[in-house]
Amino acid sequence: MKKLCGVLVLLLLLALGAMAWFLVIRGNTVQGEDGRTVVLLSASDRAFLLAEMRAWLESVQGITEALARGDMKSAAEEARAAGKVDMNQIPASLLRDLPVELKRLGFDTHAAFRTLAREIGSGKDAKDSLKMLSGLMLNCVGCHASYRVEVGRK
Repeated sequence: MKKLCGVLVLLLLLALGAMAWFLVIRGNTVQGEDGRTVVLLSASDRAFLLAEMRAWLESVQGITEALARGDMKSAAEEARAAGKVDMNQIPASLLRDLPVELKRLGFDTHAAFRTLAREIGSGKDAKDSLKMLSGLMLNCVGCHASYRVEVGRK
């Protein structure tokens, strides 16, 4: 009986591991002909993700404009807004279909905007803030170099 329980526990753990791999880690991806990973999403999830990226781009523009004017308060507000994430607004299907590396990159980008907002608010000068923003933009460049988002299913 002990041996049977051990085998059942092992099978259950393997099944849970497989589910985690398919639902959390791997995502819904295929290899693209351009060398990037193609993330396959529903049309609504793709629209949600692209809207998030456009909002970040608009925030970067607002931050750089505010820093150029020396308006540190506005720059910090822009960065703070870009750093906000409401997990209740993110579709579960999107979280399921994104590979774990892309999820991590997205959450890291939100965190980098929050850090930038704190640093600007703490009295960093515009030049130091621009250096931080430049480092944050490496997340955007890396993402676009590594991933492409399309509507579809494997």
